[in-house]
Amino acid sequence: MDINMARVARSALVAAAMAQAATAAGVIEMPITFRNSYAMVSVETGTPGEEHFLLYDTGSASTWIADKQCAQGGCQNISGFPRVGYNLSASSTGEQISPTATVDYLGGNIAGPGVRDTFRVGDTTWNQTFLNIANSSMANVPGDGFLGLAFDTISDGDTHTVPETLLGAGVLAEPRFGLYVGTELNDTHGRPGAGTLTLGGSHEDKYIDGDVTPSRAATRPILGTYAGGDGKPVTGGRNWEGQFKASGVFDTGAGKISVPSLDVYLIYQSIGWDWGAILSGDHIPACSEFNASWSVTFSFAGEAEGEYRDVVLTGDQLARPGFANREDACWPPFEPGNDDGFFLFGTTLLDQFYTVWDFGGSKPEEYKPRIGFGQLKKEYKPRY
Repeated sequence: MDINMARVARSALVAAAMAQAATAAGVIEMPITFRNSYAMVSVETGTPGEEHFLLYDTGSASTWIADKQCAQGGCQNISGFPRVGYNLSASSTGEQISPTATVDYLGGNIAGPGVRDTFRVGDTTWNQTFLNIANSSMANVPGDGFLGLAFDTISDGDTHTVPETLLGAGVLAEPRFGLYVGTELNDTHGRPGAGTLTLGGSHEDKYIDGDVTPSRAATRPILGTYAGGDGKPVTGGRNWEGQFKASGVFDTGAGKISVPSLDVYLIYQSIGWDWGAILSGDHIPACSEFNASWSVTFSFAGEAEGEYRDVVLTGDQLARPGFANREDACWPPFEPGNDDGFFLFGTTLLDQFYTVWDFGGSKPEEYKPRIGFGQLKKEYKPRY
């Protein structure tokens, strides 16, 4: 077969895949697997199909998969898990669409060309663009790549995000996705756990105890409360309003909660702790200190102008064992970021709730993005 005939055949197969996806409008359930505390979903890619485990990341937009050479030793891998590389030349439905693009993350960088091929999850198949990575410094990642869930406006290499691709093809029933990470957040032992990423819908009735708190990324006060020596509550923190403007990103690819560096001492002081003592090693937070006697409240912008909605985390929800290489010590939950009023809300916060990520519309010009937080029912709360 000459190259032109191959392109025609490949285009026909891609069109058939799109047609199949477009007739299956609805909801796509993606079970969540944990490896080394990294949460991943699996997709089958190419023809013939091959399964790849991808870290879902709301803080980035580019979906990428390591290529065969990178996965088989060309890129460093210290995760303890083998990788399965995508082989463009072996897929009858794959094609390159753009030259090499580079993406920088806080934890490393990746580079590779943009490609297009079929993705399959369950009974749904669609035509997806992604980066086929030849170079990666993401040595700790125990999977084959990333599934970027942010917006197309920050994607690279002429690629599109999975949700926006599916919305554009009319595949999803609703312009939203729901996220429940499960109860086991370290290792699900080679199989999916109880968690699921739901594209095109959400399951508030199943997971949530009470109502959803719809929020946007702008944040106002951060307040901490703890019991003082006399047993009475002590409250402190900062109110970010007026001349002090704050914003944030909700990022499943980040671990802790990052607060403006000027506020890190304040937020620890508001729960009765000393950040300086933690830094110097004079205070190693014991997991027993993470209890319901103290809490932190973040106030996020609501749907109406001037409306704010509170999201409360109690101390026991913030416990993460393993600090200072001790199982009886827990990681300090907050870390300093920059000085411009920027907050980064990682899995320390997000894993404690059922979250609903709503685009607010099916087309980019209609988007009014917001996130909803729902308190988990007792049986669905994570364990550590």
